[in-house]
Amino acid sequence: MRFEGRNVFIVGGSAGIGKGLALEFAKQGANVVIAARNKKALETTVAELRTIGFKNAIFDFVVADVSNVLQIQKVAKKVLKILRGLDLLICNSGYAKVGKVEDLSESDFRTLMDVNFFGHVKFVRAFHAHFLKQGFGDIVLVSSMLATFSIYGYGAYSASKFAIIGFAQSLRQEMMFHGVRVKVFLPPTTDTPGLEKENRDKPELVKEMEMGSAINSVHSVGKVVNSFMNWFPKKKFLGYATWVSMCNTVILFVQLFAK
Repeated sequence: MRFEGRNVFIVGGSAGIGKGLALEFAKQGANVVIAARNKKALETTVAELRTIGFKNAIFDFVVADVSNVLQIQKVAKKVLKILRGLDLLICNSGYAKVGKVEDLSESDFRTLMDVNFFGHVKFVRAFHAHFLKQGFGDIVLVSSMLATFSIYGYGAYSASKFAIIGFAQSLRQEMMFHGVRVKVFLPPTTDTPGLEKENRDKPELVKEMEMGSAINSVHSVGKVVNSFMNWFPKKKFLGYATWVSMCNTVILFVQLFAK
């Protein structure tokens, strides 16, 4: 297997894309530790990992709140102790708050940045010394397709995702001198537990753009995970789960406002 014996830590690994990645890495022989806030969800996912993973592989979890920098530092030490090292860090935590700029509070903007952007930054910094000392490894920051362009209602969300790419571009240049790769994955709208909550806040125009008969841009976790696994070994900095959904969304957006 491609990842047999590799040590993988996934932040936001108890559900959605993060869980899908954890399961796939386990199938391919990796040792996997996942982090999230919900202990019950973490326990459930780890049980699944132990069912499908290699017999002697390590599967465990740590409870972590991405807003708590002191907790994150302790989590990093615990993960390195559990795995006895780390080859791949995947920062996948995040959520969406959708609405027009005038309808969102300043707190909405700040919380999105704190979770989606600073959550990634905090975990990268917590493992930074480890990767420098080790002299190899991979850091993958999960952003969004809406980090390359934005649409109606996604001003706050896209800003938090755009920031990840800017951070990663600089980090990539710093870490390449130490043998560490830095990459960014850009998933499209994906059928995850968080999507249902996100949909409740979406303006009707956004729902039409994403769910209308003109396009079918909601993708399964399985499809997105397969795209990740195909992209990850390559040298490409940015990973797109699909170009089709991005192009279709832009086309529909232009059509709606050209009327």
